[in-house]
Amino acid sequence: MSRLLHSPSINRDVDDDDVSTDDQQIEPDVIDYGALTVGALASPYVSPYLYESKKRGLDTDYGIRRDGDGFMIGDSRVGVDSDGNIHIKNVEFPATKGIWELLTRKRVDKESFTIADLKQYKIIL
Repeated sequence: MSRLLHSPSINRDVDDDDVSTDDQQIEPDVIDYGALTVGALASPYVSPYLYESKKRGLDTDYGIRRDGDGFMIGDSRVGVDSDGNIHIKNVEFPATKGIWELLTRKRVDKESFTIADLKQYKIIL
């Protein structure tokens, strides 16, 4: 089942026991919540969307963007299931590190995705 990610309640200082993800500090509570909600693979990629101040490095022009309690790409709602698979217009795109990199990062390491990931990304766009 595809879910939209909702923000967990966090009552901690921003710099308390933070976890670094691509030059961004993400609280362990958010990573843990995300792993339960969208799976361990997708969690580090969607967690920065929960923080207004952590948008640096996210591709919200050609990738996913937060819209209220959910995600959008273009004019389409994006769902993410508990395995990190992406659901757009009743089509499931299997979760891979590469597809998550392409959908969320402004700067993507060319070695982090495959040709198959790039083809899926083009289909999604």
